Amino acid sequence: MSEPEDTHDLAALEDDEDDDDEVSTPFDNPFFLPVILVGFAVWFIYDGWFNVDMEWIKFNRTGALITTVLGAWMTFRAVREYRAGGGDPE
Repeated sequence: MSEPEDTHDLAALEDDEDDDDEVSTPFDNPFFLPVILVGFAVWFIYDGWFNVDMEWIKFNRTGALITTVLGAWMTFRAVREYRAGGGDPE
């Protein structure tokens, strides 16, 4: 038995690959940074107020304030970008 022939033309394949958009990464998602910041904020809040026997309690409370504010701001911007059509269309 003979093996089936490949019906795809190599030049056509190369042309198709050039037409495709660039593959997006998780870092391109507008909600990537807000999720990271909110995670840090939760950790700092836990360490700053619920785990009071820490040596670095001032650092944790300051970090909680900063990451909470930044997380809220970046979430607001990500939601605005997503609603404006910058989100993933799929």
